[in-house]
Amino acid sequence: MRKIFFFLALLVGLLIAVIAIINKEVVTVNYLFGHTSLTLFMLILVSATAGAVLMGFLGIFRSIHNYVNSQGERGYKKELERRIKLLESEKGKLEAELNKQQKEREHAAAKAYEDLENEKKKLEDELAGNRNKV
Repeated sequence: MRKIFFFLALLVGLLIAVIAIINKEVVTVNYLFGHTSLTLFMLILVSATAGAVLMGFLGIFRSIHNYVNSQGERGYKKELERRIKLLESEKGKLEAELNKQQKEREHAAAKAYEDLENEKKKLEDELAGNRNKV
């Protein structure tokens, strides 16, 4: 990829040089504090160099910005991983508590069923005793 970029940059530079050599007339450049006369070659060369330098600074700025963002994202990722571990631990505790409560509920239901069966048997015995008396 770098070779392709280098080749394209070389090609653009060569194209700028050819255009600059062809354009040798003198032009007047007006700016805020005055004016100056330059060859069109120099004007094109200075403009292209200024553009390349500006793009270089923008590339550096973008790289720094991406680095800072990635550092923030790494910190956020670590915080999320810590929360995942905490939530998984809490999930395990809650599942253990749920299993305990389910066993207690099943035990209480079995005891209640046994108590009801005993009460039913007692009532049936009492009813059978009352029928025998009558």
